Amino acid sequence: MKRGIVMTEEKDTLIDFTSIEKNLQHVHQVNLGVLQIPIDKIVGSLGRYADFNEGFLFHKEKISTKYEYVKKVMLEGKILPPIKVYQILDNYFVIDGHHRVTVAKNELKAIDIDAEVIKIEFDLELSVDKKYSYNTEQAKDFLIILEEEMFEKETFLVNEILSYPIKVTDLTSYGKLFEEIKDFRKNYSAGELAKRGIIYSSFLWYEKRFLPAIKIIEQERILDGFPNRTFADLYLWIQQHKYFLSQKAGHDVGFDFTKEDFVSRFKKPKFFDLLPNVVKDIIEGIKNKV
Repeated sequence: MKRGIVMTEEKDTLIDFTSIEKNLQHVHQVNLGVLQIPIDKIVGSLGRYADFNEGFLFHKEKISTKYEYVKKVMLEGKILPPIKVYQILDNYFVIDGHHRVTVAKNELKAIDIDAEVIKIEFDLELSVDKKYSYNTEQAKDFLIILEEEMFEKETFLVNEILSYPIKVTDLTSYGKLFEEIKDFRKNYSAGELAKRGIIYSSFLWYEKRFLPAIKIIEQERILDGFPNRTFADLYLWIQQHKYFLSQKAGHDVGFDFTKEDFVSRFKKPKFFDLLPNVVKDIIEGIKNKV
């Protein structure tokens, strides 16, 4: 019995390699030769990102005679040449061999595939002023991952070892955090940290500045009012809000005051909070009787 590919109507796309590459600095290519790579680490494409969804399934209108031929050959067990990919971190972008990936992943249920791998080594500027250019939300999310990689390299604040990982959902957030660490290093104890390395300063910032704020955010469940955001997102927003309030007041207004003002202004109201007071009273009365 022949196994047919499942079509998809989804609008999901792969990550566009070109959209990523143009945001990188000092790009260098290293040919690693032919390797077996995990198919689930193939996240993007050079030139054909819009033809597939994230599961590497074709959109209906993209099915071609060439694909049907490749599927027939591979299902018959014939060996085809390795695909060709770019590697960034531990993710891969297909240069050549899109049909082979689709068949291997969705028809043969393969875990690995042979690929000629060209590794991309790069720098990515961590700056609040960096201007990004990208064409999909998937590309934006991947650029945030690359920012995280550079932030970890610069500070040694590796998320795998932190009690509260520093994860963000906005581009340039890691640049803002890095700038704060550098300011902290310069100003802490009348410049005492200026004589120390950035690594020591980073961990001291994490202990003295970041962690206390995160624990308050967690204890007061502030994150509940900001769906799909992270502790680090809130930390940054509150710190930025504190700066503006302090500038307006002419003195440091403090974290607690800023936190209360920020939450009152920006927290998403829960359903219960939107109800009229009379309805709230009725609900509270019912709860008390139960």
